[in-house]
Amino acid sequence: MKLKSACSAAIIALAGPAIADFPEKPVTLIAPFNAGGGTDLLLRGFQEPFAEALGGNAVVQNMAGGSGTVAASHLAGLDPDGYTLGYLSITVSTIQPQIKDVPYDRESWTPICSVAASPTMFFVNSDSEYNSLADVKADIEANPNALIFGSSGPGAITHLTMVAAMNGMGVMDQVKHLPHQGSGPAMQSMASGVIQFFGDTEVMMSRYDLKPLAVFADERIASLPDVPTATEAGIPAPLNELYLWGGLFAPAGLDPEVAETLAAACEVAVQSDAFQEFADNTGTVINYRGPSEFDAFFRQQWDANSTLIEASGL
Repeated sequence: MKLKSACSAAIIALAGPAIADFPEKPVTLIAPFNAGGGTDLLLRGFQEPFAEALGGNAVVQNMAGGSGTVAASHLAGLDPDGYTLGYLSITVSTIQPQIKDVPYDRESWTPICSVAASPTMFFVNSDSEYNSLADVKADIEANPNALIFGSSGPGAITHLTMVAAMNGMGVMDQVKHLPHQGSGPAMQSMASGVIQFFGDTEVMMSRYDLKPLAVFADERIASLPDVPTATEAGIPAPLNELYLWGGLFAPAGLDPEVAETLAAACEVAVQSDAFQEFADNTGTVINYRGPSEFDAFFRQQWDANSTLIEASGL
């Protein structure tokens, strides 16, 4: 899905004198979940064009645990030198710190750039007999406490998607929850039949055999026109729309020139042919914001997601 902008690699030159000596070594991009999940796949699609735009090297480091809070807590405690960034999602940056005792909050970051925003989806195995949320609801009601939904961890977007769906169907008290350390391990449980339901973004369909029953967006998505929206499937507001957005964060106190250099490389990267192809193939909606705009958006989301937390019962 194309980001319309006239930006080119030349904008990095506008980042100021910092570009003359930054970066002098590889930039580490922390993925706060295990390899194989949606966040990991997206970050690896972003890694190479970002490194090329930065004129250096970038490496992805997976740091799973605590529904993403292990990585975020680690990142928040580092020196703000620009050489370690985290790709933090809506849940890791704005929800987890509001429901858990973690050593970071909204003041812990220098937001660099937002990268993407994708609606979440309700998944079952591709060979499942479920063909609609109505089928799911009927089976749960016929077999209370026998069926299980998985997540990549409590409070993660995968958990919130399932909580929204189950609450929206009125069966939250008749289904079990099995959290995992990332979406990859959850997919193993899905394939083996340990769990029956999972919520994540369309990117998961590029790697796993999944059947989407609903998309938590305001309209159907072009790549899957036959999949109904959650609203069409009977999920009421405010539980009917959920987007997984994410972006690059550095620890608070990063030099503004370094932040602008990183943001310029980020903008070039999301417009690259490689990342555009990745986005088109996975239904990822590219959503670039620079440091100032992303900071304002992040703070607005922190406040707005307090409502989602209450609606989800977390």
